[in-house]
Amino acid sequence: MKLSEKVPHKVLSIIGGMHSCGLAYMENGEVKYILEEERLSRQKPYLDLHNNWFRYPLLSVSTLVDRYKVDLKSIDYFTSFLDYESVYAMVKGVSGVEIPREKFIKTEHHDTHCALAYYASGFDEDTLVVAIDGTGELHSAKYYLGTNGEMKYIDGIGIDRKSIGMYYSALTELLGFKRLKDEGKVVGLSGHGDYWHEYYKVFKEVLTLEDGLYTQKSKFHEETDLAGGGVYEELYSKFFHMMGSKIDWKRDEHRKKIAFSGQLAFEDTVVEIMNTLHNKFPHVRKVALSGGIFANVKLNKRINDLDWVNEVFVTPPMGDEGLPLGSLMLVAKRFDPNFKPIRLDNVYFGIEYSVEEVDTAAKSVMGEYIKIPYNVDYVGELLKAKKILGLFNGGFEHGPRALGNRTITCDPTFPETYDIINNKLQRNDFMPFAPAVLEEDANRLFKVDKSAYTAEFMTMLYDTRDEFKDMLPTVTHPVDKTARIQIVTEKSNPFFYEILKKYKELTGIGCLVNTSFNVHNEPIVNRPEEAFKHLKDGIVDFLITPYGIYSK
Repeated sequence: MKLSEKVPHKVLSIIGGMHSCGLAYMENGEVKYILEEERLSRQKPYLDLHNNWFRYPLLSVSTLVDRYKVDLKSIDYFTSFLDYESVYAMVKGVSGVEIPREKFIKTEHHDTHCALAYYASGFDEDTLVVAIDGTGELHSAKYYLGTNGEMKYIDGIGIDRKSIGMYYSALTELLGFKRLKDEGKVVGLSGHGDYWHEYYKVFKEVLTLEDGLYTQKSKFHEETDLAGGGVYEELYSKFFHMMGSKIDWKRDEHRKKIAFSGQLAFEDTVVEIMNTLHNKFPHVRKVALSGGIFANVKLNKRINDLDWVNEVFVTPPMGDEGLPLGSLMLVAKRFDPNFKPIRLDNVYFGIEYSVEEVDTAAKSVMGEYIKIPYNVDYVGELLKAKKILGLFNGGFEHGPRALGNRTITCDPTFPETYDIINNKLQRNDFMPFAPAVLEEDANRLFKVDKSAYTAEFMTMLYDTRDEFKDMLPTVTHPVDKTARIQIVTEKSNPFFYEILKKYKELTGIGCLVNTSFNVHNEPIVNRPEEAFKHLKDGIVDFLITPYGIYSK
């Protein structure tokens, strides 16, 4: 991905932290590699408030140096939202290289989120740019107006006020899940519940807004309050004081109503902020979003469905894993004042493996196996026969969504598939699998009347059209009939596009299941060894690569 010809020769953006860590590397204005530590370490991030420890991108740095032969001493600039001292200690600790202060460019957490949202949106028109998450240096939310390549600060929520992101973390733990890991389960569970006013009232009191833009003042103490300004304490105390004796936690119906009401209060709060911003800038009808809360696809749909919104773009790596790329975009803007929003062709910035590496992995993991040359006709027949396929192609995807390069796929019309794959993946989620759909079929199967670009990165829910609601049971929500679609174009992923085209030729349906290539509690696969282990363990029936089709 080319950003600008005017950017210094080599720029490395690097982060460590309590959960996400990794790096992004740019050379001659082109983003070359983005590495997320969890894909290399095989440890999913999960922030335990009682074990406050820092994660370092050890494997990301060593991969950059050893695999890609990048000499850290040759880097022109290092950049991060972390301060110079932290980055200096981190880089020296993992590589021995000392960073001169004059080679360091400091960015700010939410500015970086906003930069990535705006500059990857491709929007030429004025744009409302919004970043909301748990917390950054001094804010938990910032709002900008993007105009002709410039970002003008509007307002934000300081860390002296309650955090909307921390609220959702508290809701996640209230329901017995893990924060920064299981929020998607709350979204899924909420789709099976219904409204209960008493629950909603408690949650909305925690999220009461002032002037439509700010949460209420909190009890934040930076050195001691790791739970986010008293949000946890207030939510729990209010909830159990008012509702505790009325809840039978063994009844799923109660948990579903809690999830529904908590999700609704969350959505209503963010929508109120969006409407307030629109009232201040009524001519603006484009929206760019970033920050961890916008992994919530139900929320994103609510925003997209607002009458005044013409198009929404949600950053594909919306969480802190996207901050290294956001910092690179701020550096591009610093050195090239004319840098303006661009469109992403794809986000396949991870490690790509050779045929030799794939075959070596097959031998080491499988021992004995069958390999035949890649043939899309055969892949189509396997899909038509209801086989479950693992796709392993190119570099892994940047961000939380599998987008065809590290994907499990199969026929979307077979009702039993949902339970079959869930059992194989040892998961018990409440959401259907996502559909990958051909660009030319997207609006025929789903109501993609606006915001189609962001759908290329699976960051939005869309309504399934009436005539296909029952035809696509594996990828359509059983209650609200929505789908978290990925639009696949020939330009973005020709390998996956060809498979979808073949399946459509055989069945008339240009749509397949797309779920991430991993078992429960494991990061999405990176190396071919991990993919072959899934094949050996029977998670997938066949492993499909451009180099060949593998089976037991």
